[in-house]
Amino acid sequence: MTMSNEMWVVVFLDQEPLAFPATLIKEVVPWQPLNPVPSTALGVMGLVSLRGETLAVLDLLRMTGHGQLDDPQFMLIVDFPESRMGLAVARVEGVQYFNAQDADTNMAGGYVQATVERDGRLFQLINPNGLEQLIGLHTDVGALVRDF
Repeated sequence: MTMSNEMWVVVFLDQEPLAFPATLIKEVVPWQPLNPVPSTALGVMGLVSLRGETLAVLDLLRMTGHGQLDDPQFMLIVDFPESRMGLAVARVEGVQYFNAQDADTNMAGGYVQATVERDGRLFQLINPNGLEQLIGLHTDVGALVRDF
């Protein structure tokens, strides 16, 4: 694992902190009204236009079957090799650094790369490849944006 002293952006969807690799995050923006999109894809909330670029915005809680995010406050704009999209989050805590020796991979799987316990909290470290695969299972983000 190559997480030694890496920077992670910590956010909340619900009560549990999720940490995204800082290299995956293009920017964090305040929540904005979304344009509806005719899609039955699980987790698709709508589309947003940021600086002339149309992006799909997704709810990871809904996509993973853990409820839904009722009052998002921010969007993480994430960059994957083939696409860029927004992820709805309830709040952004900030940046933390995690070391490989602190990571526990026993609960890893899917889009969770590892967990780290710090100050009585369990941080789930997001695996970008796993997250991209999860999103790809539920929707074709590129098609959503092209059809808009």
